[in-house]
Amino acid sequence: MIRLTVAVLVAILTFAVSTWVISFMLFSVHESGELFLLGFGSRGVSAFVHLFPWFTLIINFVLIFLLEFILQWFKFGYRTSLLSIFLGILAFSVMFGIAFDFLPVHSILLDRADNGDLPFFGEMYESIRDSHQDQGVFKGTVTSIQGSQLVISHSDRDHDTDDGTHPVAIPPGMVLSTPLYIGERIYVLGSVVNGVIQAHGIQELSPDQ
Repeated sequence: MIRLTVAVLVAILTFAVSTWVISFMLFSVHESGELFLLGFGSRGVSAFVHLFPWFTLIINFVLIFLLEFILQWFKFGYRTSLLSIFLGILAFSVMFGIAFDFLPVHSILLDRADNGDLPFFGEMYESIRDSHQDQGVFKGTVTSIQGSQLVISHSDRDHDTDDGTHPVAIPPGMVLSTPLYIGERIYVLGSVVNGVIQAHGIQELSPDQ
């Protein structure tokens, strides 16, 4: 009875956390604009790998392995291979995570984090809208356009280093998917040279990103 109780509790915890983790990863990649990095060539793919929320994925795998270990206490666990149990749990977690992502839960938590009303996970949600300048990723609203150079301004209300105004140089030959306009938010992958962001890729963001 103790083993059964522990197994049920761990199973519930695993599916609940896995659902949240997978849905958070999907929400984070989309909401942050990091999905655009995959269209910026090898440099963009490298930045995407560095910015992917691996820590949450590791937590998910640890819980799944824990549940898999506990299930081995029971007869059906001995008759089923570890790989089959792992893949089955992972498949259910992914399906529930994708379904959970359609709910507005993460958007509500993100708004609360921006307002300083999310004490435990606030920093994790706030990081979704960070520019990640150390990886060459910048976000901002276009405030001026002069030929091949524009200026973006960014503020996520936390008064850290990614807030401020940044000039962006568009290299010759870069083809933008859509024309840029003053007032729109953009996602920029580039390198800072003499205080100017030399753009490697530029993508328009939606107003809430």
